[in-house]
Amino acid sequence: MPSDTSTDPSPLFSARMAGVLWLIVILASVAAVIGGTSLDLHGDPETLSANALAAASNIRVTFAVFFFGKVCYMGVTVLLYELLRPVNKSVALFGAFCGVAGLLSGGFGHLNLLTALSLLEESRRAAEPLASQLQGAAKILLSIVPRFSGEDVWFGFQILSVGYLIVRSYFLPRAIGALLVLGGSCFLITSFTNFVSPALGDRLAPVLLPIVLLGEGSLALWLLIKGVNVAEWRSTTARPSTIDPAAR
Repeated sequence: MPSDTSTDPSPLFSARMAGVLWLIVILASVAAVIGGTSLDLHGDPETLSANALAAASNIRVTFAVFFFGKVCYMGVTVLLYELLRPVNKSVALFGAFCGVAGLLSGGFGHLNLLTALSLLEESRRAAEPLASQLQGAAKILLSIVPRFSGEDVWFGFQILSVGYLIVRSYFLPRAIGALLVLGGSCFLITSFTNFVSPALGDRLAPVLLPIVLLGEGSLALWLLIKGVNVAEWRSTTARPSTIDPAAR
């Protein structure tokens, strides 16, 4: 017998918190992208080192914005899992896993860059031969700052799974779900194209990424303003078949 869901907390608070956090993530991401455009990570190790030192303040500010945004995104991931789990627990768990994996892979690249910068600055104060060793270690780290970290691929799959679950649900607009499915697909196309052919990826990004932003922004605003249809959410939650197939 399904449990009495009338005593469960309303999903409206979770939905609106997810909307607030997702809007913060979008703004932080835009700010981080704008801040990171002045840093050129192409060229030989000497050029990379000079560019990193010249943009030291920019790197630190961008990292701070990135870190704040990703903490908020972790909250979004948890809240979306709770909201969408009644539709299909396995797909919701997959989406949450992809979100965490994306956060970890993206964080690795940013920490790599920040560590390299710290080594370069320390080398300026150190005496030889330690200075040369620090510079060598920094150059190695800079040379492996990935253009393709896998972060966007994980996030693409997460957005795709969230869109699928919304399309299958009755408590959120299916049109937004379809837009997220399209946006997640665009994210994946851009990510893989950027890996195979960076020049083509740079041309596709301005065309496809606005679709991703439109889908994410639409869901964030809907969650913030409208929340979810509580009656339909509770009805979905109360169905044993949507929670645990073994409960049939």
